[in-house]
Amino acid sequence: MMKVRGKMDMKLNRREFLAAAAGITITQGAFAQNRGTVIVLGAGLAGLSAAYELARRGYAVTVLEARDRVGGRVKTLREPFRDGQFVELGGELIGNGYKRMMGYVREFGVPFEGVPERFETSGSVASLQFGTGTTAVMKGRLFPIGSILDPHPYGLTGDEARGLPNVILSVHLRAMAAEDRRNPERLLEWDRMSLANALRKRGVSNQAIRLMDITLNYNSIETVSAAGVLFDLRRRAGAGTGANRIVGGNDVLIAAFRKRLEEAGGKIILNARVRKIEQPKRGVRVTYASRARNLALAADHLVCTIPFAALRDVVFAPALPPQKSKAIRELQYTRVTKVYMQGKRFEWDRRNIGTSVWTDTPLERIFEMAGDRGDERGIFTAWMDGNGAAPPEMMSDGARQIWARSNLAAVLPFMKGAIERTATKSWTNDPYARGSYAHYLVGQFASLRPAVGSAIGAIHFAGEHTAEISPGMEGALESAERVVREIAGD
Repeated sequence: MMKVRGKMDMKLNRREFLAAAAGITITQGAFAQNRGTVIVLGAGLAGLSAAYELARRGYAVTVLEARDRVGGRVKTLREPFRDGQFVELGGELIGNGYKRMMGYVREFGVPFEGVPERFETSGSVASLQFGTGTTAVMKGRLFPIGSILDPHPYGLTGDEARGLPNVILSVHLRAMAAEDRRNPERLLEWDRMSLANALRKRGVSNQAIRLMDITLNYNSIETVSAAGVLFDLRRRAGAGTGANRIVGGNDVLIAAFRKRLEEAGGKIILNARVRKIEQPKRGVRVTYASRARNLALAADHLVCTIPFAALRDVVFAPALPPQKSKAIRELQYTRVTKVYMQGKRFEWDRRNIGTSVWTDTPLERIFEMAGDRGDERGIFTAWMDGNGAAPPEMMSDGARQIWARSNLAAVLPFMKGAIERTATKSWTNDPYARGSYAHYLVGQFASLRPAVGSAIGAIHFAGEHTAEISPGMEGALESAERVVREIAGD
C-alpha cells in the first residue's frame, strides 16, 4: 500500500511540476466523500442545484463561476431604488406548475406568496372577448384597456383588428399547437419554416406579422423556427395557471442554495473564467483564469451550465463531436435590454394604465414591475428584445437610461417629470450570458436540439437551453435533475 501511495504521489508531483513550468497552478476540489469529484461550471440555478444534489449524495463538488456573485441570470436589483422596491433583472415569477422550484422553496424555508390576478375590463362583452388586455400606444394614440381597435391605426381589418398583435398571435399559436397535438409529425414541417411564414400560410397579413414581432420574445419572427416556438409554448403550458413570488426577491432563494451547498461540503470559486476544458482518457481537467493567474482543476465529471453563446470562447481538447460543436456555435440567444424607471405613479393609476403598455415605439413594451395602486412610487420597465434591442444595447448604460426616460415622456406624456431613478440591464452585453434565453432558427429544432443536452464522455450539459419539459428557471432545475441522474445513476 505504501508503494502504491508513493507512486501516486510521484505522479501528482510530476503533474504539478509540469503545470508550474507552464505557468499553471493545480488546485484541488473539496474533500472527496467516496463517490468521486465533480466540477460544475456556472453558479446559476442549474449549476447550484446540480452541485447541491451531487454534494448531498457524497460527491466532492467545486463550482467555478466567472462572475463575482452567484445566481447567473437570476439577480434581484435593489439599488438605486427607494421605498424598499426592487426588480428582478432576469428570472421573475414562479409558476404554480413549477414543482421543482416550489420544492426547493419549501425545503429551504424560503417565504413566498401568491401573486393575485388582476383583471381590467371596460364592462363590454366585446372588449372581454376581443379586447387588448392591456393599454396600447399606436401611432401616437393611447388606447385604454379594453379598447376595440376600430378603425385600426394600421388599417388592419377583420379578426386582425379585434385585439392587439399579442392577442391575435396567441390565437394562432394555440390553433397551431392543437394541430401539432393531433399530428405530431407536423412539428418537423413547422421546423422548415419561420414563424412568419407559418402565419402567412394561415392567412395573416404582413402588417400584422410586423406588429406581432414586437411582442415576440425571439430575435426575429422572420428567422425563428415555428417548431421551436411551438416547443416553447408546450413547455410554458406546464408553468401552471397562477404564479408565486419569493418574498424579498429571488436572490433569497439563491442565497439559500449557496448556504445549503456549502453546508453539504460544496465549494464555490468566484471570478473564475474558464479558458479550456480537457478530457483525457479518464476524467476532466479545466483551466481557468482567476486574479491574473492561470489555474487548473481536475475531477471525475464536469457539469457545464454555461450558455452556449458564452461557451464559444472556451477551448475543448480534444474537440467535441461535430454536431455538439455546431450546436454550441449556432444556438441563438434572444437579445434583451431593459431600462428600469422608478417614479411617481399617481397619473399612471389615475388613468387606469394597468400592468403593461404595448407600443409601436422604440420602447416596445412597458411593464409595471413594482408597486401597487395607491403607492407613492412604482418601477416601470421598458423591455426591448430581438431586433428592437439593437439600438439601446449599443448605447452606454448612462445614455440608455437618458434615452428611455425621454422616450417614456414621448410615449406617455403624463409621465413626464415623474421618473426619479433609473437603472438598466442588457443581457446581450453581459459577457457571461450574451442573451437572455435560447431559441432555434429555421431548421435548427430538428438538427441541433438532439445534440444540445447530450453528454460527451465525462462532460454533462445543463441549463435552461437543454430543458425538454419546462421553461425558464424551472427548466434550469429540470436540466440539473437530469445531469445528477447521469452522474449518480439515481
